[in-house]
Amino acid sequence: MRSSGCITLITAQKRRGFRSRALTTRNKDGPGVWPTSGREITVEARGLIAAFTLESGRRGTNIEIGTWARRCTGMVQKPRALRKDNVIRAVSPASSERDSSTLNMGLAKLRELGFNISLGECVAKLKTRGYLAGSDRERAEELNEAFREDEVDAVFCINGGYGTARMLPYVDYDLIKSKPKIFIGYSDITSLHIAMNQKSDLVTFHGPMIASEMGSEFTDFTARWFLRAVQDSAPLGELTNPSDGPIIKTINEGRASGKLVGGNLSLMASTMGTPYEIDTRNKILFLEDTQEPPYRVDRDLTNLWLGRKLDEAAGIIVGEFTKYDLIDKEPSLTLWDVLRDRICESGKPGIYGLCCGHGKHHFTLPIGVETKLDATHGRVWIEESATEP
Repeated sequence: MRSSGCITLITAQKRRGFRSRALTTRNKDGPGVWPTSGREITVEARGLIAAFTLESGRRGTNIEIGTWARRCTGMVQKPRALRKDNVIRAVSPASSERDSSTLNMGLAKLRELGFNISLGECVAKLKTRGYLAGSDRERAEELNEAFREDEVDAVFCINGGYGTARMLPYVDYDLIKSKPKIFIGYSDITSLHIAMNQKSDLVTFHGPMIASEMGSEFTDFTARWFLRAVQDSAPLGELTNPSDGPIIKTINEGRASGKLVGGNLSLMASTMGTPYEIDTRNKILFLEDTQEPPYRVDRDLTNLWLGRKLDEAAGIIVGEFTKYDLIDKEPSLTLWDVLRDRICESGKPGIYGLCCGHGKHHFTLPIGVETKLDATHGRVWIEESATEP
């Protein structure tokens, strides 16, 4: 079959300018049928207005505009930055919060920062089903509804625990793609970060949760980086641990750059072999965990290594691994031994000790944006904006 058309990006404006570029399609890229040549197609998204012209086309040419727009511009879905008086929806995709006092204190902290709060159904009714905050479909619908409602500006998880992987098939990724909003959480929420990033092209935020941090130990460092990440449209720049935080160590020297992906190690390992398996190709992979002894860290990290996830990454950032006490009276490798065995084997630049995870202080990390790693000197930069103004 001969080439049936050429899509040319002829204009792009609003904050960023993209160079004009032409691509060809061979009748297989999507459902839109544009029967005559010269027809202009306009695509509008947050932060981007682009017009496309089909040249030399003929009847039957199929074009999926969103796919071609992303290919032309490298476009990801970036949410709008938060402003005071914006509405934050509290959701519970994993376990229920049994301590209502920490939840209420976290909600009060957000109000103190100038935001309005609304509660998802599972949160408002304090739903429980064993260790879950409701059934899989109930928790997925709570999340879908938060993205569906226009008056909601951001979606914050109240805590982690366990359960997000169970609801992944019931999440409406097309809806999320069409209505990008700030989504924040970590730990068990890693499953949703991976799925939203890969299926909705959405930049999400690995950061503090309402009950777990904001209602408990919400340090000035954590609060400052949280507000910068969700309110400031400029790139975060260099990430520097606080003076009372861990000292960053070099695992493997070198420099690398790429989109930031990752999260909780055990959750990433559990995606292997599923439709939600993490894609680390040419990415900066970050990982963290808690309450996992070295042999379990070894198991999960080896799982990623055998699946070539470490080899395919451009570089590796290891955050904090907390409460990983050795099992008494049993011989063991140290955590450092495990990290060096696997990451040095991959040959990729790597560091250990960035404040992301279950420690006292938390960076809010935007997942899906360009990041630079200088492992030789233990430095990390977020080089791309994560939100639209």
